[in-house]
Amino acid sequence: MDNYHTHHTYHTWIEISKKAIDHNIAQYKKLVGNKIIAPVIKGNAYGHGIVEIGRICEKNKAIEWLCVANLSEALALRKNGIKKPILVLSYLGPLTPSNIKNLEIAALQNISLVVYDRGTVNYLSALGKNIGKSFHVHIKIDTGLSRLGVDAHRAVDFVKYVRNLKRVTVEGIWTHFAESPSEDRSFTDMQAHKFLQVIKDLETMGITIPIIHSCNSSGISTVNLSCDNFFRLGIGLYGYWASEYIKKITQDIYPDFTLQPTLTWKSKISCIKNISKQSFVGYDRTYQAKRDSRIAVISVGYYDGYDRRLSNNGRVIINGQIAPIIGIVCMNVFTVDVTEIKNINVGDEVILIGNTNGVQVSEIAKLGNLNPREITTKINPNTPRVIVD
Repeated sequence: MDNYHTHHTYHTWIEISKKAIDHNIAQYKKLVGNKIIAPVIKGNAYGHGIVEIGRICEKNKAIEWLCVANLSEALALRKNGIKKPILVLSYLGPLTPSNIKNLEIAALQNISLVVYDRGTVNYLSALGKNIGKSFHVHIKIDTGLSRLGVDAHRAVDFVKYVRNLKRVTVEGIWTHFAESPSEDRSFTDMQAHKFLQVIKDLETMGITIPIIHSCNSSGISTVNLSCDNFFRLGIGLYGYWASEYIKKITQDIYPDFTLQPTLTWKSKISCIKNISKQSFVGYDRTYQAKRDSRIAVISVGYYDGYDRRLSNNGRVIINGQIAPIIGIVCMNVFTVDVTEIKNINVGDEVILIGNTNGVQVSEIAKLGNLNPREITTKINPNTPRVIVD
């Protein structure tokens, strides 16, 4: 998709900076050295476009693996030419005929699966025997998140059980931290200790598992587990910090470490009009003009993923200037005050999110009491994504 087509056909679109993605990967690669970086591109790559980000990672020599949430995401990447190993991090889906076929494809196409219960691994073993292929699995250990995973105190027995099954190869073992962005490190330290103890207990029994991982973006720069050799790079890949604390501590330890936001969300002005003082704007009359004003209607709404909590609260950039949102964000449009902005016209470009003061993801998150992942992942998957630079 060329930029002319994007700018002149669509009412809203996303621009993704390949240069920024590559920069962020390089920053984390410096921290992990010769260990594996595995970008997490689940949830449509946190809203950035799973195929587009997948293709950037496919070409980046520092990336060896990719992580997704479910099998359908992994298969979509394969259909779009992504060949690097993929780890499915979450639930494998019901054992319906179509999903069983997908599991068979996973065994054939270098897609590794996460397991944490005997029922699943028994099924994979039986299926592997039927198709004459082995499933590569990563065993998830629950060290405190209390979601998916085998409890840490049962982990060693479970690993031993899985290793004895035919057509199932234990390729990795991992855990996930519950609050690694937090300044209070006590719970994260407890989880890390539990996980490390599992690894030590396995080593005592002579059991070595090739891939060991615990760290997300926050953990890469703040958790030092010597056993880890695989790092799941999530929000940091896209140029955002999980918290201000993580930003501070990371840059204290690594003064040259920087992240570059990768996403710019744009739209257009669809209408400009003048309104009189005391006129109401939008549904439920939540805004009343305090002066004669000029307003502009922007062709984006909550259908597109622009959060309704930014009603009378958010802002956009037009011609390099901030325009505040007035009234309620509607399904397909919202309204901004452009009284102070000169030389604007219908069709002018509007920046909703970008690496510009006023519309950075971190600023929008504070305005709407959101986290950065919520903001980007809510962008409608049908919105075109275009790689720039």
